[in-house]
Amino acid sequence: MNTDILFADNLDDMISGSFDRYCTHALCREGEASFLMTGEWFRMRKGDCVIFTHNELISKIEISDDFQVTVLYISNSFSFKNIPRNDYDVIGKLTLLRNPIMSLTEREQRIFMEDIELIRRRLTDHTHRFHDELIGCLAKTFVLDLYDFHARIYESPSVSEQNAVLMERFINLLKAGDYRNHREVSYYASRLCITPTEVCKKASGFTANYWIDRFTISRITHLLSDKNLTLKEISDNMNFSSLSFFSRYVQRLLKVSPSEYRNGNLIA
Repeated sequence: MNTDILFADNLDDMISGSFDRYCTHALCREGEASFLMTGEWFRMRKGDCVIFTHNELISKIEISDDFQVTVLYISNSFSFKNIPRNDYDVIGKLTLLRNPIMSLTEREQRIFMEDIELIRRRLTDHTHRFHDELIGCLAKTFVLDLYDFHARIYESPSVSEQNAVLMERFINLLKAGDYRNHREVSYYASRLCITPTEVCKKASGFTANYWIDRFTISRITHLLSDKNLTLKEISDNMNFSSLSFFSRYVQRLLKVSPSEYRNGNLIA
């Protein structure tokens, strides 16, 4: 069974942790869904495409009764081997980390569905002598279409190759979990042998601290959802020097205290 490419008609399992090594591509066909990503609420409606490059950053999903969605999961390892890797890939992912929603035209929605249905149909055809290469090409076509949709909405990025590569290395350190113990820019400067603040600003429009905070608060909201953990345990898990410092950090980013967040008193 191929586990690199998976299909679904719901988002139920996405925040279970079992899909953290996948990129999620979803098209809302009816209704709407709200989700919390890195401490911010987003809402997808009919015709919206959502791309989650880091599923672990999503902590809550709320759907309407009439919500219908088509979902394609592509594993990170499969993407690395088959998906075009260029400056646009890096900058596009950064844009999606800030806002993962793209509102598609009717034509783009048809292309999205046609691409997915073609992958679905050919995925089970193992009589093809070049099956793996074929599926890789179809997945590449799908992603290139997504690039095209993204370029229409955000226009082509203008970032140097060097900055794009450095930004990707910085994000990869965060994705690996370094933020749990290191939230100071100086640490990443020593790992990357550059000062990441200026690179981040040029490549994404945001500072290095912005991206560190985004990954950190996402992990914190996940931990706060587990009511078996005390606030002290969460604070220690994230290597904060004290519970009071942890509380101030959460208050600054979420505008509510850890206890208020846990009790559902969120500012949407």
